[in-house]
Amino acid sequence: MASITVKREGGQAVEDIKWAAQELEIVEKPNGAAGAAIIASGIGVAALGFFTTMNEASARMHDFLNFQNRVGPLSGKTTMAGIIWLVAWALLAPALWKRNVPMNTVLIVTAILLVIGAVGTYPKFFTLFAE
Repeated sequence: MASITVKREGGQAVEDIKWAAQELEIVEKPNGAAGAAIIASGIGVAALGFFTTMNEASARMHDFLNFQNRVGPLSGKTTMAGIIWLVAWALLAPALWKRNVPMNTVLIVTAILLVIGAVGTYPKFFTLFAE
């Protein structure tokens, strides 16, 4: 049991509060929805790397990804990566919604996807596939 004494100026004790520690009930909630969002973000980044590399590798893909002439194929790369991210999230969220997934695995898979996406957008890599 602990007690707390509140004092005012002049040293006069105003109030003594006594309290005892109680048992705390902790309920672990499923983290599958968060895991789905994290993995979907990695899939979106990997898709951006893929479309960036494919844009350099194929003239047909370059023309396909040119959604907005003023922006060029960047408009298609980012739009398609965003769509793939949303689709991946929409598919993974219901599958993992009520599950408790190991976050280490989620973070490792996402890190691998992020590296793949970053390598795909690196100019020295995607120019290897230039026509």
